[in-house]
Amino acid sequence: ADEWGKAPGTKGVGKYWKELKEGESGLELWKTAKGDTLPVRVTHVLRAKVCSAQSYKRGVFLFNTWQQMADGQRRLRNGLLSEKLSTSEVPLTEHLHEVCQRAVILEEMQRVVEASVTLGIGTRVPEYDPTYQCPIKVEAENFVDYTTEVETSKSYSGLLTLYHLYTVEIICSGLPGFDFNTLEYEHPDEEGHRKLKYVHAWIWLEWPQIRRYLFEGSSLKERKTKGCFPDADSLRYWLSQFDLDLDQWGANGLASVQDLFKEVESEETQLELWGRDDGVPLLMRVVHVLQLKVKSSEKTMFGKFLFHTFSQGRDGRVKTVNRLMSKKLSSRQIPFDEPRFIEAAEEAVKRQLAHIMDAHFQQHPDRPIEPSEIPSSGVKVRSTEFTTHHFDIEESPSFFGMHTMYHLYCMEVECEGLPSSDFTSLDMNQTKGLQVAGWRWVCWPETLDVLHARTKVLERRDNSVRRALASQQSRFKECNGTLERLAHNVQCLEDDGIDAVNDDGECAVEEVSRVTQELREAMHELYDGTQVEISVDGFGSVANMLPPSMVSKMASDKITSDAFLEEVQLLQRRQQRRKTRFQEFQADSGSPSEASPQQGQSPGIAHPRSSIKDREDTVQFRRRARSPSWLGGRQSAILALCAIQAVAGSLMLVSRAAHGSRARSLAALLGGATGVIGGALGAAGVLL
Repeated sequence: ADEWGKAPGTKGVGKYWKELKEGESGLELWKTAKGDTLPVRVTHVLRAKVCSAQSYKRGVFLFNTWQQMADGQRRLRNGLLSEKLSTSEVPLTEHLHEVCQRAVILEEMQRVVEASVTLGIGTRVPEYDPTYQCPIKVEAENFVDYTTEVETSKSYSGLLTLYHLYTVEIICSGLPGFDFNTLEYEHPDEEGHRKLKYVHAWIWLEWPQIRRYLFEGSSLKERKTKGCFPDADSLRYWLSQFDLDLDQWGANGLASVQDLFKEVESEETQLELWGRDDGVPLLMRVVHVLQLKVKSSEKTMFGKFLFHTFSQGRDGRVKTVNRLMSKKLSSRQIPFDEPRFIEAAEEAVKRQLAHIMDAHFQQHPDRPIEPSEIPSSGVKVRSTEFTTHHFDIEESPSFFGMHTMYHLYCMEVECEGLPSSDFTSLDMNQTKGLQVAGWRWVCWPETLDVLHARTKVLERRDNSVRRALASQQSRFKECNGTLERLAHNVQCLEDDGIDAVNDDGECAVEEVSRVTQELREAMHELYDGTQVEISVDGFGSVANMLPPSMVSKMASDKITSDAFLEEVQLLQRRQQRRKTRFQEFQADSGSPSEASPQQGQSPGIAHPRSSIKDREDTVQFRRRARSPSWLGGRQSAILALCAIQAVAGSLMLVSRAAHGSRARSLAALLGGATGVIGGALGAAGVLL
């Protein structure tokens, strides 16, 4: 603490004492697992999404772009309205309205001015006007979420700080409908004077834009891995601080908190909390997935690969998939190298294609089937090749409302024993039970057609939902008009005939009036529910709402090394260059034998891939064969072979004319030599 306040941007012990005295922060003593005592600074911060009633319906809120101090210095803020809470205002739910009024009217938006008001050279600093009445009034407030963050304080070096962060929507009246500035003044000094503290600049922005700004500069605050939660209930309690509808988890085909807990404990999933002090928290599920482009070793299936079209669970529910074969990778042993990727690919093929059925097979919940009753398919992996790594961010289809970063590692796998037609397979999943997967042989254009058709189906479904919502809105308006007339008649009855009825009649009128009001409120709530906007383009990308720098930070945390990926890319570039050179040579040579399809191969279908190295050697040999020096050398060699064969023929004639065993041996020897020389001469002629 002796070093506090000496470095730029830090505060001294006196400042902390003032915070404690005025209730802006607290001091707690924590006992660690080792029994040590640890001092912890505790602060409570309100982050407010300020809006009007009209802008709230459109999802538009006020955003503080910059602040300017009384000395003219300006700093970028790019955040929501932020205000420290005193310890007397905690718990916040018991003082929510008073805190929101103080934060808006008495603090950051004390005085509304034009957007052009700034402090420049020679500009007079606006003085505090005690007669000024702020036009802004807090009409309502909605509690959004609450999170906690623990990190070392930047103001008090080495002091651990616990931040309690509350996000609230504040609906106000009297807000300007255009961009504006506000003046915030210090609290009165001993003489009652109030100096200018800040000039705040406010602009109206849609919430997706604001959220993108708030994520800018975010860092990884916390990572939850195996052993961080003792059980699924602890995980549920931790997840409850985020804006997640956990009641829907585990129902209607969605995964449960227990499923997420199993993924974390098996090290197939990590949970990361991203954010910044004045931003918004972002919970990200991180999964590493191996994608396999499975091909057949049969030449007739060249250019096609397996496409996972659907999956069916043990409850009989069918879910559309439309993706390559995939397998979640465990981060238990990192980094991954080529042997580990090959091992994972072989394991995925062995498990997912162990039992094969026809394309129309489906399981029924009342007639369960055991995979052991079906013979093994005998599918084997012949070759594998790692191709690329990329990432994707989207909302998880299994865990409702949770954003997921998918690290995708792609490999090509060639298998033997696969059917040549579409089929289904059975997979016994340890957590989900027996799963039926549908597989279809496709090429790349067909996959685009499949995805395009799926998009059309979703668009038609969205249009149907829009028409249904519009119809419900018109019905709600009619019902609301009927309720208004009923309420009017009840009010007239209560005003005109209240003296003519007895106490029982008066109670009945009051009961009818109360029920009518409840129906009106319920109708308004249902009407608001029908005004949910559905994006025209189907589903928006989660990655689009995040800053590129933040996405880059998330994507850098791979389970394999950069050196391995660079080596794969280098090898692919070499192979591509060799293939290009070979194709250029084929085009230049114009050889009929090379231009025509090979035997057993139909025109327009590429020959199955052979060794690129062998092709390159052939190309280099043929190029050398066309050089003048090598051609002259070949001709000299052929003439020498002809001379040798002529001499050998003369010796053969001599040996036939002679007699005896020695002559017969010489004849046999010369005969063999003549055959060898003849074969060499024939080969040389082919080359020539």
